[in-house]
Amino acid sequence: MGFALRLLASFTLTWDCFHLVLGMTEQEKGTIRNQVVEMFEHAYDNYMEHAYPADELMPLSCRGRVRGLEPSRGDVDDALGKFSLTLIDTLDTLVVLNKLDEFEDAVQNVILHVQFDNDVVVSVFETNIRVLGGLLGGHVMATMLKNNKNKMNWYKDELLYMARDIGYRLLPAFNTTSGLPYPRVNLKYGIVSPLSRTGTESDTCTACAGTMILEFAALSRLTNESIFEEYARRAMDFLWDKRQRGSDLVGTVINIHNGDWIRRDSGVGAGIDSYYEYLLKAYILLGDEVYLERFNTVLKGDLQPAIETHEMLYQVTQRHKFLPEAFTTDFAVHWAQHPLRPEFIESTYFLYTATKDPYYLHVGKSVVDSLNQHARVPCGFAAVQDVRTGNHEDRMDSFFLAEMFKYLYLLFADDNELPFNIDDYVFTTEAHLLPLVLATVCQTCSKNITSVELKNKEDNVLSHMCPSAQTMFPNNPAYAQKIRETYRDIVLDVSSQTSTERERCMEPSQPKAFPSLQTKDFVANGMDHVEILKQMGFTVVSTNDGRIQLTHTPDQAASSQNGQNGLKFIAEIIELAQAQTRGEMTSFAVQIISPPFLGQVVLAAGPAHFGMDLSKEEHGVKGTLTKATPYTACLNVVNSDEVHGKIVLAQRGDCMFAIKARNLQKAGAIGAVIIDNVESSSSDSSPVFQMAGDGENASDITIPLLFLFHKEGTILLDALNENKNVDVLLIDKSKQLGQESRNVEKSTGEITIHIQIESADTQVAQLELGVSSQSCRGPESRENLDENTGRLEKVQSQRAVELPSDAEQEEIEDYTSVPLDRKEEVNTSEERDKDEL
Repeated sequence: MGFALRLLASFTLTWDCFHLVLGMTEQEKGTIRNQVVEMFEHAYDNYMEHAYPADELMPLSCRGRVRGLEPSRGDVDDALGKFSLTLIDTLDTLVVLNKLDEFEDAVQNVILHVQFDNDVVVSVFETNIRVLGGLLGGHVMATMLKNNKNKMNWYKDELLYMARDIGYRLLPAFNTTSGLPYPRVNLKYGIVSPLSRTGTESDTCTACAGTMILEFAALSRLTNESIFEEYARRAMDFLWDKRQRGSDLVGTVINIHNGDWIRRDSGVGAGIDSYYEYLLKAYILLGDEVYLERFNTVLKGDLQPAIETHEMLYQVTQRHKFLPEAFTTDFAVHWAQHPLRPEFIESTYFLYTATKDPYYLHVGKSVVDSLNQHARVPCGFAAVQDVRTGNHEDRMDSFFLAEMFKYLYLLFADDNELPFNIDDYVFTTEAHLLPLVLATVCQTCSKNITSVELKNKEDNVLSHMCPSAQTMFPNNPAYAQKIRETYRDIVLDVSSQTSTERERCMEPSQPKAFPSLQTKDFVANGMDHVEILKQMGFTVVSTNDGRIQLTHTPDQAASSQNGQNGLKFIAEIIELAQAQTRGEMTSFAVQIISPPFLGQVVLAAGPAHFGMDLSKEEHGVKGTLTKATPYTACLNVVNSDEVHGKIVLAQRGDCMFAIKARNLQKAGAIGAVIIDNVESSSSDSSPVFQMAGDGENASDITIPLLFLFHKEGTILLDALNENKNVDVLLIDKSKQLGQESRNVEKSTGEITIHIQIESADTQVAQLELGVSSQSCRGPESRENLDENTGRLEKVQSQRAVELPSDAEQEEIEDYTSVPLDRKEEVNTSEERDKDEL
C-alpha cells in the first residue's frame, strides 16, 4: 500500500507539473464565461445604438457603415446589402448566450424593418452564409423556444418566409450552363436585366460555388420547396465531376460557363476550404453518403495534425497577439491585418470538445484577454490593421458577433448552461445552427447525379459513418499534450511564462529543434533570429561601431543539422552578394527629376502585379505629379481635368489597389503612385512589397503603378507642396537617370571572405561583411561604395560574419539598399475576407 501511495503521489506531482498552468476550476470558467457575455454586450449594444439599421458598425467612428455612403472597399463591401447584416447574423448567437429577451426584440426588428428589394449587387456566397444562414438559424431558435420554453408564442415562421424571399433572389445566379452560380447578383434585378450591373463575370472560386448546400437544403426541407436543394446539389456535383481524376482534387477558381479550371492549384486555404467543410457537413445534416465518400476520398480527418497545426498557430498568436492574415514559413509577418477572424477560436473549441484537454481553455482565455487589451474600443471592437503596430481599422465585421462570441461562450459553458442540446445541431461555416432532424424531413429529395468509387474502401469507423469522438480519441488530455510537446518551440519568442513553465517541467531538457534561418530574412534586432543563430553554432558579438559580428564554429551547434544550417546561412550571404553583383535583383524607384532635385532624390518603390511592367520599359514613364481627389481614388476621380496626362498620387486604403488604378486610368492618368496610409511605415524598417490585384482579370489596367511607404511618400508630397511643378520618373532602379555616369557609386559593397581548414573534420572560417548603403535620403546624402566585391583571402581564424547594425540591416533587407539587396515579392491583401476571395 505504501508503495502504491508513493507511486500515486509521484504521478500526481508529475501531472501537476505538466499542467501547472493548464487546470481551470468551474469558478474560473464561470468568470471567463461572464466576461465573454459582457464583451458580447459591449459589441452588440454599440451596434444597436450607433449603427443599426446599417449593415455593420464602424467602431472607431461610432457610426454605421452604409454601402454607397462610405468609400468603397472593393469586394469586401459585396457582403453589404442594406439589410441590417450584423443583426441577422447575430440572431442565434443571442440564444446561445441566453440573451432570450434581446433575441425576441431582434427578431421583431428584423421582421418589421428589414427588406430585400434593394438595388444593390451582393456576393452570392456571403449573402448565403450570413443572411440566409442567419435567418434560418434565427427561425430554428425561435421555433425551439416556442415549442420548448414557452416563449415567442406570437412567432409564425416570419423569418422562414424572409429566408425563402432571399433564397429566390439568389437563384438567378445559378442560371449558367454549368449550374455553378455567378459570384454576384443584384437583389432587385437579378442577373439578366440591363439594370443588374452584374452578370459579366466568367469565373468563381470553388468555395463560392460549393458552400451553398447546407443553407439551400435546409431551406428546401423547411419550406418543402425542393428547388433550392436541387440547385445547390447540381453545383456540388459539377465541381466533383470536374475533379482531377488521378488525385480526386479540385482546383481553386473555375469558369462558371465551360467548367475549365482557371486556377488548378488545390489545398484547404481560402477559395476552397469551406467546399470540403460542406462535403462532410452535408452528410451529417442530410444523411447522403455520397458527400461522406467524397470527403473521405480527399480529406479524411485526423486529430493529430489538427493538434499540431493549432499549436503552431497558437504560438504565432502569442508572438503577435493576433494571427496575421498570412505569415512566412519562418513565421515572419506577411500580411499584417487581423480583421477579428473567428477561425482560430472555432478550432480551439472543437479541439477542446474532442480532447477535453484544459490546455485549450487557457488558449481561449488568451484570446479573450487579447481582444479586451488590444481590440476593444469605446464603441465596440476594432479590427487590427497591423499586428506589429497594433493600429486599428474602422471595421467590425458581422462574423465577429456571429461566430467569435458563440464559440468563446461554448468553450467555457457546460451543457446545463445552454438553452438547448448543442449536439442536436450542425454548425454552418458562419456558425449558424441547423437541426440534424432535417435528415428525416425530405425522404423524396433528389440524390446526387455523380458519385465516386473509392479506390481502397476501408472498413473502419471513418469510411461509412460520421466520425465518433469517443471512438477516435477517448477523453484523455494527455494524448493532445504529448503531441503538442513535439511542437512546443516551433515558433520562438513566445510568452516567457509559458516557456519558463515548460522548461521547468521538462526534465531533463532536450536540445531544441529550431527552424533554419535564411540570410535574406535575418533581422539583427530580432531576438528569435539571434537565438536561432546561436543554435546554428554562431557566437554573436556587437562591435564598437554598432555592427554585429557572427563567429561560426560548427562543433558548437546544438546538433549536426543545426551546424549544417549555419554553413548554409553563410553560403547564402555569398550567393546573395554574387547575385547582386550580377545585377539579378530588380528594384523600382520614383525619381524626382525636375529642379531643384534634378534626379538626386530616388525613392525605393514596390511594383504591382498588374498594369505596365516597368522592367521592360527602357526609359520608364515620365510625367508631372498631381494628387487625386478623392485622395484614396476609391470613387470616381472628380479632378479629372487636372489628373489627365499626369502621374497621380493616391493614398492606400478603403479599396483594392486595382480599383484605384482603374479609377485613375479612367480619369486619364498616365501612371500612379500609391502612398501607404500607415504613418510609421518606412522602407527603413519594412521590405517594399508588390501590390496584388483584386482577384479579377486586370488586363484592362495598362498604366504603371508603384507603391511608396509613408515616409518616402511624404517626400513626394512635400516636394509637390513646395514647388509649382514636380516631374517624376517611374522606372526600374537600374535604369534611373544619371545611372551610367555614377557606375562607381553602384557597387554592392565590400565583402572579404577568409576561409581556413584547420583539420579534416572541423572547418572554421572567417567571413567579414562590410556594407555601405547608397539609399537616397535627399541631395545631401550620397555615399561612394567600393566596387571590389568577393575578394577571397586565406587567413587563420574562425568564421566570422560581420553584419550591419539594426538600421543598416533593415536597409539591406529592402529595395532601397544596393548591397545585399533582395527582391521579396509580398502580395498584399487590402482587408480581404478569406470568404470573399
